Amino acid sequence: MKKLSIILASMVLVISGCGGDGVEAPSALEVKKSMQINAGLDAVWAYAGDFCAISVWHPVVENCEIVEENGATYRMLTLGDGAELKERHDGDTENGYSYTIVGGPLPLKDYSSTFQAEGDATSTTINWSSTFMAAGIPDDEAIGIVTGIYEGGLSSIAGNFSE
Repeated sequence: MKKLSIILASMVLVISGCGGDGVEAPSALEVKKSMQINAGLDAVWAYAGDFCAISVWHPVVENCEIVEENGATYRMLTLGDGAELKERHDGDTENGYSYTIVGGPLPLKDYSSTFQAEGDATSTTINWSSTFMAAGIPDDEAIGIVTGIYEGGLSSIAGNFSE
């Protein structure tokens, strides 16, 4: 009878969702930002599209260096405060690329991003998006950090083409 009670109690816990470790896996966070620029796609992509061009247009990136390691390409970013980020280049599209942060001071983990431009001879839209997890901070704070990074960079690119 005691065995039956234990089995029944275990079944009730599993059915009610309280079995196992009782912890749900956190879901990935997502940020998507876009900026329309009143300039042709070719001109915008020539300015902002190179994987290391971020040091030209992002206000907090002081330097970018390309490094090859074990067949992979990385950009080593030095920020204005001296902090360093290491980002792996994951692939290219016609006017875009994807990358993953593999090291640095940001309170994020599993960060994967796409930087993409689309447009024509007179107008360009840059779309910057990512998925990631917060690391040691609340989710809304992590989202705020990434949103600020994207807005600062996109505004700087657009400012280069303002009249």
